[in-house]
Amino acid sequence: MNQTEPAAVERLGLYVLSTDLDRSETFYTRLFGAAPKVRTEAFMGFDVAGGLFAVVSKQAFAPDAKLGASTIPYLKVADLDAAHRHVQAVAPDAIQAPGVITEGPISLLKVADPDGNIVEYFALSVPIEGL
Repeated sequence: MNQTEPAAVERLGLYVLSTDLDRSETFYTRLFGAAPKVRTEAFMGFDVAGGLFAVVSKQAFAPDAKLGASTIPYLKVADLDAAHRHVQAVAPDAIQAPGVITEGPISLLKVADPDGNIVEYFALSVPIEGL
């Protein structure tokens, strides 16, 4: 087996699911007192206390998930491909299909623990201030 190193985590984030991102953007912009730092058709991210609080399209990211029970921690890494290789080496059955997902400037890798809890790694293809 190939030796790999765990990903160097740069930032902790989490996301919640939404069936209407425009409605959610209005709500969270008011709640946090700031506009999202990044917004695509299926994803938006807010800088909250040094972490990334994201709101994502339920249909695009987790169509079978139950609303209200969808908080997912995710960890920013500089090299998502290296993180992917590491998870493939240490827990290949934990990688959730379809593998790496890219939406605009953000790419995600979803991993399930033995109890089915999801943790995601994320990387940005372009720098976004505050993220």
